[in-house]
This record gives sequence, structure tokens and C-alpha cells, in this order.
Amino acid sequence: MDNGASSYLRFLDGDNDAFVELVREYSDGLTLFINTIVGDIHISEEAADDAFMKLYVDRPKYKPEYSFKTWLYTIGRNTALNYLKKLKRHRFSPAEDLSYISDETDIEAEYIKGEDRIIISRCIKALKNEYAQVLFLVYFEGLTVAEAAKVMGKSPRQTTQLLYCAKKALKDEMERRGIDGQI
Repeated sequence: MDNGASSYLRFLDGDNDAFVELVREYSDGLTLFINTIVGDIHISEEAADDAFMKLYVDRPKYKPEYSFKTWLYTIGRNTALNYLKKLKRHRFSPAEDLSYISDETDIEAEYIKGEDRIIISRCIKALKNEYAQVLFLVYFEGLTVAEAAKVMGKSPRQTTQLLYCAKKALKDEMERRGIDGQI
């Protein structure tokens, strides 16, 4: 059982400090993963908060078939998809959209350390959402292909193929921008 699972189980047994540990450990990664789905860092922060609220209020049972992170990111993905449905019903004005731009790179720069990773992150943002999601889950969050498949609602075979195409697209994007490097 990983640290997240043990913290969550402690929380279910009444240790509220364990929940604080979960938020500190997984909040940034979950927010950035959700951002690959919704494409707006502020909405991603709200969706991540909602995912944690579901854990806090509903206290769903954790089944250790997958890692805690995989389970949490699946909840986050479902929350993000619900936000996308809401966004389709409500449109933001252009002035509201511009207010979000300044903060977005600061949060990623804190989380993704190093110049190379920041450049790669920018290239990933230019890819299709599914490509960005699978690359983020496997390479930045360290999930296995099976765990990423679970989070994305795909089979491991589909995810393996998606990862192959995503890496090729990332390589092409890096070459297009004149960046040399191995993936």
C-alpha cells in the first residue's frame, strides 16, 4: 500500500491531518493533470478542489486494485469531464479569459523543475489533449501504462498506442520549434 492509500485510510478512521497530507502531496499534480483536460489552470484548480471535496465529503471506499494516485486521478478526470460539460453551457467573455493567462506558467514552472522540462511542457501543451494527458501521466506523474489506461478510461493496448503516437507528435513538435533532444 502506498503512502497516499495509507493516509486516506487514516483519514477514513478519523485522522483529519492525514487528509491535509493527501492534499499537499497530490494537489499540484492533480491540478496540472486536470489542466491537460480543461485547458484552463484556474478551472483546473477548482476541479481539483472539487475532487478532494468528494473524498472529504463522500468518503468513497478505496480499493487497492490500483495505486492511490491512479484512483485519485480517475476521480479527477471524471470531475474535469463534468466541468467541461458545464463549460459548454456557460461561455466566458474574452476579458475573463485574459485574466487567467498571467498565472498559468508560474504554477507549472514551480512544479516542473528545470529548463528542459519547461520547454517540453510547452511542446506538450501544443499537442492534442489525449496526447498531453498520456504523456503527463506516464512521464511526469510516473504512472504505469496500465494505471494511465485506468485513469483515461482506455484499455492498456489503446493507451500504449496512444503513448507511441503522443511521443511521435511530441518529437515532431520539438523539431518544428527547433529543439533537439531525445524523448
